[in-house]
Amino acid sequence: MIPSLHNGVSALKSLTEGLQILGNNIANVNSLGYKAARANYSDNFYMHLNDAEAGADGDPSNNIQQHGTGVHVSSVSTDFNQGTHETTGLDLDLAIQGEALPNGGGFFEIVDPVSEEIFYTRAGAFESTKEGLVVTRDQYRYQLQGINGAMEIKLENDETLLARRIEEDGKVNVVVSKDDINGGSEDIIRNVGQLKLVNFQSPQYLRRAGNGFYSNGGPGQDLGGRLANFIPAAGSNGKVKQYTLELSNVDLTNQFASMISHQRSFQAGSRVITTSDMILSEAVNLKR
Repeated sequence: MIPSLHNGVSALKSLTEGLQILGNNIANVNSLGYKAARANYSDNFYMHLNDAEAGADGDPSNNIQQHGTGVHVSSVSTDFNQGTHETTGLDLDLAIQGEALPNGGGFFEIVDPVSEEIFYTRAGAFESTKEGLVVTRDQYRYQLQGINGAMEIKLENDETLLARRIEEDGKVNVVVSKDDINGGSEDIIRNVGQLKLVNFQSPQYLRRAGNGFYSNGGPGQDLGGRLANFIPAAGSNGKVKQYTLELSNVDLTNQFASMISHQRSFQAGSRVITTSDMILSEAVNLKR
């Protein structure tokens, strides 16, 4: 195989990976808390036929010959900027308002109650079970974590829930109606917990787990460098917005423009292969 043929093949393989990433971004344009990914391309290692050498007079030689061997996807990076917020009116729909803060202001921490595996997410669609546990609103039903463990909103026997209030700093309060000693009732506000946010020094090292979830590695691992501050609206952590969900941060305009660029690059790589094939064909036919 002549080198130009190999270069063309590497271009097609790498651009196919890039198109797969673009397609996944576009497919998740309406996914809650989804963060867009981007393929980063880099040139392959070079073949050095002649390197620069110092002659007798100390001047380097000018007969340098370095031939490239194509391209590859060096890494896939994630854009953790905040997505668009949408008001829903549901009291357990939560969003993190990080705006210009590093990494968009952090993540909600959720735990699989069966395997106790920990995940992090920006998709804040939660609901409460009859036991009072706050869980994700999907088939996984992972438990939202507070400062002191699983987030619970429990009522006493003589209380009737009127409203749930979650403040910007993560304090979770309930407004309840409670029977008084005179046979009537009174409305009171009671604190039931403190919501927890988690931020990372290097969120690019987090592993995508699907469903908008990220993993910080297996037991004993800390791939992203978890920070010690867990209080919302403090340090690099964003504020909690109730009655709101964060949508995908995918910009369709940029994605389609990038797709066109990938398509043209793919066509150029195909032309390199076609031209190389014609040259090989001519070389084979020289003897005829």
